[in-house]
Amino acid sequence: MPKKLFTALLIGAGNRGTEIYSAWALAHPDKLRIKAVAEPIEARRMAIASKHSIPAEHQFTSWEEVLSKGKIADAAIICTQDQQHTAPALKALEAGYDVLLEKPMAHRLEDCVALVQAAEQHGKLLQIAHVLRYTDFFQRVYQTVNSGELGQIITVSHRENVSAWHMAHSYVRGNWRRADQASPMILAKSCHDLDILYWIFGSRAKTLSSVGNLKHFRTENAPAGAPMRCLDGCPAAESCPFYAPTLYMDLEQIYHGLANAQNKGIRLAGRLMQISPEVARAAARVVKPLRQITEYEGWPRSVITDNPNDPQSIYEALQSGPYGRCVYHCDNDVVDHQIVLMELENGISVSFTMHGHSFEEGRTIRIDGSKATVLGKFGWDHSFIEVREHRGAKVNRIELPNNVEQGGHGGGDAQLVENFVKALGGVQGAALTDARSSLESHLMAFAAEQARTKGSVVDMAAFRANAEKLA
Repeated sequence: MPKKLFTALLIGAGNRGTEIYSAWALAHPDKLRIKAVAEPIEARRMAIASKHSIPAEHQFTSWEEVLSKGKIADAAIICTQDQQHTAPALKALEAGYDVLLEKPMAHRLEDCVALVQAAEQHGKLLQIAHVLRYTDFFQRVYQTVNSGELGQIITVSHRENVSAWHMAHSYVRGNWRRADQASPMILAKSCHDLDILYWIFGSRAKTLSSVGNLKHFRTENAPAGAPMRCLDGCPAAESCPFYAPTLYMDLEQIYHGLANAQNKGIRLAGRLMQISPEVARAAARVVKPLRQITEYEGWPRSVITDNPNDPQSIYEALQSGPYGRCVYHCDNDVVDHQIVLMELENGISVSFTMHGHSFEEGRTIRIDGSKATVLGKFGWDHSFIEVREHRGAKVNRIELPNNVEQGGHGGGDAQLVENFVKALGGVQGAALTDARSSLESHLMAFAAEQARTKGSVVDMAAFRANAEKLA
C-alpha cells in the first residue's frame, strides 16, 4: 500500500520556513508537498512558489488571506515571528488544520494556554518544534536515564552554551534582541532545554527560582572610539570577537567549527577555507559535495540578505542593516546570562544555565544517579555521551557525529518533520510531544522570568493554576 502524500500550507518563508520545512518537502516529494505559501516579502514568497510549483492562486501575502480560503491542505506549518504565532495558529486549528508551530508557541503566557486549549477543543494536532527531543543525542540520554542504569536520579546540571557570535547575531543585533518585540531569551532560546528536562525526567517543576541580567552587551563596555557600525572604521576591528565582517563575509566562526568536525572530508574543507579558500574552491569543482561548504549560503548569512551568495548584497546589508551594528550600540535588552534552579515534583534538583559567552556552540549535561553518572556534550564540533559507574572503573563512552555532520539541530530538524508527517498518517507515538506537554516548558520559562525580575521563588502548582485562568 503506497504511503499517503500529505499537503501543507507554509505560513512564513523566512529562515526556518525555507531552510528546514521547504527543504525537507523538496527532499521528500513522496511524503509532503507545500501546496500554498503565505509570506509578505515578495522575493521569499516567489522563491518558495517557484521551488514547489505553487500556482498564483495559492500564493498569499498574509496568513489572513490563505486561512480565509477554508481548508485547502492537510496541515499548516507556521514559521512567523514569535509575536505573530498566536492568531494564525488559532485560526488554522479552528479551520481544521493539524499544525506544526515554531517555538516558542507564543510570547505571552495567556496565548500559550489559549493555543493548547484550542487544540484540545478542536481535537487537532498542535506540534511545537521542540527539535531536541528528536536528536540522536537526547534520545540516547533519555533511554539511559529511563533504563535504570543510573539508579535513582538525584541531581542534574544542564547548560546551554550559546557561542559569543550566535549571541551577537540573534540576541544583540537580531530579531530576538528585545523582549517587547519577540520574547524573553529564556523563552525564545531555552524552551528547548526546559522541554527536554521535563521530558527526560518525566516530572514537572515543583519550585523554581532564577537570576541573570544583561551584563556585557552595553554601551559602557564598547571599545574606545567604537562607531555605531562595524564598517565605519572601528579601531577594534582586528581584535573584537563580534566584528560583523568576520562572521558574515569571511564566515570565520563557521569554518572554525567545520575545521574541528569528526568527518575527515568536512574537516579538511573547513581547514582549507581557513588557510586557502581558493584551493578549497578548486577542490570543490572536482569533489562536488564540498560545495555545500565552499559555497555556503545558509544561516546566518541567509538571515541578513535574500542573496547570501552575493558578496555585494552581504556588504550592503552590513552597511545599512541591523547585523552591521556594533554590538555595544544596539537597542537590545534581553539577558546575556541566566541561571534557573528547580526542584522537580519527583525530588530531583536541577540547575540550568543559559549564557551567550561561550567559545563554542553546544549544550552540556551532567546527571548524577545513585549508581552512575552521565556526562554529555551536544556540540557544534564534537558530541559524546559518557556513563561512569560509581563502583569500579567502568566507563562507557559513545562518540557521536557533531551537529554540523548530522544537520540542523543535530538532525533534530529533519526528524521533527519526518515524525510530524508520520503523525498526520496516524502513526501512534510519532509526535514525541503534544500541545499540553509543550506548554510545560513555556510555563517554566515564564516562571523563570518572573522569578528573575521579582527576586522570588515560584510555586509552580499555583503558577499553573493561575495560567489556566488567563486564556
